[in-house]
Amino acid sequence: MQQKPLNGMKAAILVANGFNETEMTMFQRGMMEAGAYPKIISVESSLANGWQGTSWGHYFAVDVQLADALSADYDVLVIPGGQRSLDKLKLTAHTRRFIGGFLAAMKPIMLVGDAGLLFAYTGQAEGLMMTSTPEAKDVVVQAGAVWSEETPTIHRCVMSGVGATTEALSEMVQTLVNYVAEQAALAAADEELEQQAA
Repeated sequence: MQQKPLNGMKAAILVANGFNETEMTMFQRGMMEAGAYPKIISVESSLANGWQGTSWGHYFAVDVQLADALSADYDVLVIPGGQRSLDKLKLTAHTRRFIGGFLAAMKPIMLVGDAGLLFAYTGQAEGLMMTSTPEAKDVVVQAGAVWSEETPTIHRCVMSGVGATTEALSEMVQTLVNYVAEQAALAAADEELEQQAA
């Protein structure tokens, strides 16, 4: 198999202060190892502060402010959990616009941990089969989602999963990498067929 299955792709990681630092860094590292360029998109202006366990964690440089971010510039979207982060992201209309662009183009989205709540808050959970943390279940279901006990769950272009351990998170990262690589291969094959037909 190709060493860098996501070579040259751009991955958007959407956060606000209080995001789950472990989830974010695992996916950031996983995307880089797969050859993608992860970019931190945030409502914060220059630095976003992670949440590590029971206290504030590290600061991470923001690559693009959410107000200026366009889904067209990215191949994949990762949304780490973290209640503080999700509460902040739901307050801006840019969140719905940015996520909506990925949904409309059927680009892969990974909702990590309680990030499924963000889809509930922004009205984008309707009819979607997904999973999230047990605490988020009622909110997600009330928002019109179909609850799944499987982790990760893949429906349409949206993957959702809960990584309670480092191993589980690693598996989710691998699921995302495999899915994105498969979709890219399918798109390339379609393009080749179209060129042959022309």
